[in-house]
Amino acid sequence: MRSARSIILLAVLGGLALPATGQSIRPPELRQEFHRAERAWRTGTNLYEAKIRLDRVLKAVPDDAEARLVRARVLLDLDRPSEALADARAATRITPGDGRAWLVRAEAAQRGEGDREEAFDALDRAAERITDGIDEHVRLSWVAQALSEIDRAEAFARIALALGPDAPAAYWRLAEVFVAQERFGDAETLLARGLEDGVLSGSSLRAHPVLGPLADAPALRAHLDG
Repeated sequence: MRSARSIILLAVLGGLALPATGQSIRPPELRQEFHRAERAWRTGTNLYEAKIRLDRVLKAVPDDAEARLVRARVLLDLDRPSEALADARAATRITPGDGRAWLVRAEAAQRGEGDREEAFDALDRAAERITDGIDEHVRLSWVAQALSEIDRAEAFARIALALGPDAPAAYWRLAEVFVAQERFGDAETLLARGLEDGVLSGSSLRAHPVLGPLADAPALRAHLDG
């Protein structure tokens, strides 16, 4: 008869051998399907192809959290936030400690017909769990601004810039927040720094839907291309 100590040890080892929920449960034949879907989404080549492939994966493995998360982002890019929210809710249920899942849930709830309180709650949970990632903090800033949390939007954007001092997205995001706060001088100073350091380009600034009007500011004119 096994001792209590042996039983506990076997239970621990058995737990360690279990696949991580939402990650290793994907059958080998569906791994390629998932990676092709993810590649199609990231490159923007074909969002519908990405969704079809993810549909196949999730039909076989409904609790594949990573596939849920990617399909939610595909659906957001297809402007189908209500469907994205359903996937994001599933992802947070399967992997409640994943800040990325809570961020997508916040994005979907804010953009769709979800409860506004749900968007606030998901944003808070995402912010608690996400400690790095330039893109993630840029997106946190977007959601915060959309929820009229402009001070938080600035804080997230500043973190993004601190994490990625050479990341154009971080410059654009913080400058956009400054414009929303009507701090045009701060926006111009930040953009001038990005242009001077070669992180931003004059053509991109002129084409920017929010920041383009600042291109004629004296502080920026000297840094613009051609």
